[in-house]
Amino acid sequence: MSKRTVTLLLVLYLITIWGAVIFRIDYFPLTWVPMYSVYEPRETISVKVWDKDQYRKGLKVTHRDGSTGYVSSKDLNVPKPNFRRLYYSRIFGTAPPKHKQGNIELGTLNQWVRGLEEDEPRFEVDWEWRMFWTLNKTLRLEPGDPKFITRIESSHQKQVYKKADLLKGDTHKVEIQTNTVVIEWHDEWLPRWEHGIL
Repeated sequence: MSKRTVTLLLVLYLITIWGAVIFRIDYFPLTWVPMYSVYEPRETISVKVWDKDQYRKGLKVTHRDGSTGYVSSKDLNVPKPNFRRLYYSRIFGTAPPKHKQGNIELGTLNQWVRGLEEDEPRFEVDWEWRMFWTLNKTLRLEPGDPKFITRIESSHQKQVYKKADLLKGDTHKVEIQTNTVVIEWHDEWLPRWEHGIL
């Protein structure tokens, strides 16, 4: 290859990379990592308390016929890390970092390119609908089935420490927070049922 060809390839490569960074093209494989590393300063540090027995049981569910039970990672046939995301994050409405980062401080040019209004989020997901659709479809349950899941519950605890106390070496001042969520099926979702998670 000639020097001119190499120079031209390098220029095209850099234009492509920096174009993806400037326009925040999140699906571009060579630029996504730095975009999702965001530090948010806080006065506290929280640590999840793992209740292995509760986690092994899974999500508490109520069926259309009124019976209750649990849905675990084995029932859904998903790896434990994926089930952990359902159990601790998605059911609580916590989006993955990619969605959060995609909505942070979209510039005017970025909004214009995507056709968004000034405060319109780029990613908007109905996590409750997705939870019901995912669990019921995976278990091959339809809305008319008596075992169709109509309620999902999850809870977990966090230990919350103040950074000021930790800097002094005091780990005894801890606050235990219990986060509980209950989501219910809405019959107005029925028309969406066959169209999937969108």
